[in-house]
Amino acid sequence: MKLCKCGRGDIEGDKMIEINKIYNEDCRKTMKRMPNNSVDIVFTSPPYNRKRNDKYKHYDDTKTDYFGFLADTIIEMIRVSNGNVFVNIQKNYYNKEDVFKLFGYFSDRIAELFIWEKSNPMPNPHVINAYEFIICFGDKIKANHTYTKNHLTTSVAKMTTAHKAMMHPKVADFFIKNFTQPNDIIYDPFMGAGTTAISALKNQRRYIGSELSAEYCELANTLIKHY
Repeated sequence: MKLCKCGRGDIEGDKMIEINKIYNEDCRKTMKRMPNNSVDIVFTSPPYNRKRNDKYKHYDDTKTDYFGFLADTIIEMIRVSNGNVFVNIQKNYYNKEDVFKLFGYFSDRIAELFIWEKSNPMPNPHVINAYEFIICFGDKIKANHTYTKNHLTTSVAKMTTAHKAMMHPKVADFFIKNFTQPNDIIYDPFMGAGTTAISALKNQRRYIGSELSAEYCELANTLIKHY
């Protein structure tokens, strides 16, 4: 199946991207093959650069230039999206300078900021980190329903031994239900265990994904089949 350009016909040429497929490669390689405005939205959660490597069994969560990595990737996300780009990120001890820098660097491209609150965050003897950001990039943002709040609360997602940093299904559902339409194409550059894909299918949308880890790509495809 060819990638549909938001209802404007199939893309011609040699560089095809299939719908409802996860590409086992660096997302920047996938996006190089994607024309401008070729998906309806991007929804994703990049690695947080914790530097502890205690969340990913098959991925080294360490970036020397974390800000540059995020900035370059977000620029590409904005290019390939016909609508908004939603990026989930948690400020931590190691990445806070880079996260705060993002707000200034993209100040003219941020349409909204969402707060994802954890009702049962991990305990800490000092200040408990009980929330994460979902930054919305774009010229504007419009929800499907009136009075849609820029704040949501869930419990911490149940972690598995296969992937300890899975996106919470309720968070993916919130953004897909509120900011996309049936049959829209949602791209997740950091697909992980496939939560975005499952939410897309469950809500009658379509997906494209990239995942660098072969093990997580296989896990995602297995979970999608079980859905």
